[in-house]
Amino acid sequence: MSNYFKSDIHLNRLEKARAFLLSNEWMAMLFCLAGVFTSLSSFYPDKQIEVIGTIVFLYILGFCICVSDDIMAGLAPFSLTSLVAIKCYDSFDIFMGYIPYLVPLAGFVIFHLIAYRKKLTTEGTQFKPMVFVSIAILLGGLGFILPQEYFAPTSLYHMFGLGFVMVFIYSYFYAHIDVKRNYSHIDMLTKIMVLTGCFASFMIISHYIININEVIDRGGLLYMQWRNNSSTILMITIPFAFLMANKKSYATVFGFVFYFAILLTGSRGGMVFGSIEIVMCIVMYMLYDKRRRLAYAIICVCILFGFLAFAPQITEFLGYTLDRLFKAVNDFLMGEQNEVRAKHYARGINDFLSHPIFGTGLGYMGNRDVHASVEFALCWYHCAPIQVCASFGIVGIIAFAYQFIKRNVLIWRKATLFNMTIFLSYISLEMMSLVNPGVFCPIPYLLYVTLFMVMVEKCDGEFQEKIIVRKKRQRKEEKA
Repeated sequence: MSNYFKSDIHLNRLEKARAFLLSNEWMAMLFCLAGVFTSLSSFYPDKQIEVIGTIVFLYILGFCICVSDDIMAGLAPFSLTSLVAIKCYDSFDIFMGYIPYLVPLAGFVIFHLIAYRKKLTTEGTQFKPMVFVSIAILLGGLGFILPQEYFAPTSLYHMFGLGFVMVFIYSYFYAHIDVKRNYSHIDMLTKIMVLTGCFASFMIISHYIININEVIDRGGLLYMQWRNNSSTILMITIPFAFLMANKKSYATVFGFVFYFAILLTGSRGGMVFGSIEIVMCIVMYMLYDKRRRLAYAIICVCILFGFLAFAPQITEFLGYTLDRLFKAVNDFLMGEQNEVRAKHYARGINDFLSHPIFGTGLGYMGNRDVHASVEFALCWYHCAPIQVCASFGIVGIIAFAYQFIKRNVLIWRKATLFNMTIFLSYISLEMMSLVNPGVFCPIPYLLYVTLFMVMVEKCDGEFQEKIIVRKKRQRKEEKA
């Protein structure tokens, strides 16, 4: 876009505007504005304020990608848009009423693609795996799924959103993320992801404050329809809080705040896998962040003593989650299928055995007798491995396994704190996807994963603190 500005004065103003879109001040303004929408939606749950907030933030995102050629300038508004939108449950018909306001958004995207066009590349290590997955998705249900199901708008959105559209986005990110800019992309990504986690925590805590009377009456957790989505986003962000703490010690607190916010959501998956994740983060950073090892140990000891001191009160407050969790485990051990998810799992295994080669297809709606999904949603199996097997068969298993292996090879080829942070964030999303659609939601989850993979590749030359594991023999030689 700089080519369109002939005057140095205008060009300088443009560069200042672009720098502002990456500034702390701008992100604080976005945080406050998003907070207004989510808080009002908690005050007035029937007014659909979150829908209006989502549209407003989509326009802010459109403005950012028009002004700036930097992908990172759009990441903060994208993340906050996603968080505001997770409260828009079963709002498809409402959004359709705002179509005249949504259509202009396409103009922002088209302008960005034309004004900041670059030659796309197929050089990235994830390009081929993503193409294979895209083909497997399109082949899903071959010879079985009905044409009206395969070509339904919901099916097409997910097939291309998970497939070739995401391949395009990967190539676009790979071509446009320029680590030669005058800031650290690793630090910028870390800051934005921590901001995302802070806002998700704010949404949850403010919801409790606004509904404090109900909390007191119940003596426990509030029901949140958006608990699983908020928990998933928080799990994605937790490792970045620990990475930020490597440079700013106070950020250690964020990781624990994000985890406690997950517990407040009432999500069973969040409680189980979030607990596993926080332990993984603590162990890794205690091993490799020696400067803060004592701080981590002190925090963990304080949390442990706090839990032991108030164990009865804590378990009573979290009873809504614990009761449902123990009931699900008991039903599984007893071989019962009272849980909707258990019925989905059994049906998924059945569908795979009945259609082992290409599966039933992503748009297959034959499972609505188990659970009737909302408008513009698929009949999820609520477990990523079962989803792959049932929807895409053996062809899909091979493609997705190949992609999973290639992602981990990319991450583990260089042992740096950033790469390990990406691994913890990615694997936590995969864990949460064992009980939710997760990685099968193109926006925001798969887009986050796609961005992370590009960042690992493109930031390879940027200075990163390496994880050095010294062998015993080497340590003995050093002491001698």
